[in-house]
Amino acid sequence: MKRIIHNIIRPAFGICLLLSQFFSKRTTFFSDNYLLLITGIIIVILAIILFISASKHLSNAMNNKQIAVTGPFRYIRHPIYTGIYVLTLGIGLIFFSGLWYIVMILFIPLWYIECMEEEREMLKTYGQEYADYQSRTKVFMPFII
Repeated sequence: MKRIIHNIIRPAFGICLLLSQFFSKRTTFFSDNYLLLITGIIIVILAIILFISASKHLSNAMNNKQIAVTGPFRYIRHPIYTGIYVLTLGIGLIFFSGLWYIVMILFIPLWYIECMEEEREMLKTYGQEYADYQSRTKVFMPFII
């Protein structure tokens, strides 16, 4: 099931976001609101930093056959997914499109299902150690979700 979800959700998400750009009614390619444009650029930069940091810490943990609990994993269990969504949010501000955000909202349950599937696998592999990690971290946003 995980492979099916993994192999379908990611390409479908990208394709839907791309199509939303072509079906949006707007007069400029980039947002004509400089505040949105600058905010979007800042959010994209922060998302890239989060994604790179999380990838580095995950790689180190995988090489040591451990659970990633350092860096952003100290606070959330899925910082790479969070990074993808934050990046997508920032890009949406840069190329402002209402359909973009509809696609993002529609895919939230699918990304959540994928994350929960990964968590089931982690519980099978690491057992109580992962359950303890779950109890002290949030899924996507520190101290909130």
